[in-house]
Amino acid sequence: MKALTEAQVEREPDAVAGRALLEERLSRYGEAEVAAFWAAVRRCYAGAAGTDAAGSR
Repeated sequence: MKALTEAQVEREPDAVAGRALLEERLSRYGEAEVAAFWAAVRRCYAGAAGTDAAGSR
């Protein structure tokens, strides 16, 4: 399955709803907590770079 483009994701109803939920939840936290969250997300994606769908490199 081919990955969606950013434009396609922005039109996907589930993605839109998920983003709204994420933004609502992050609004409950302070700037430092939100920054730590996004840093953790970047670490997760950087660690997964170069893996296939099964998690193999």
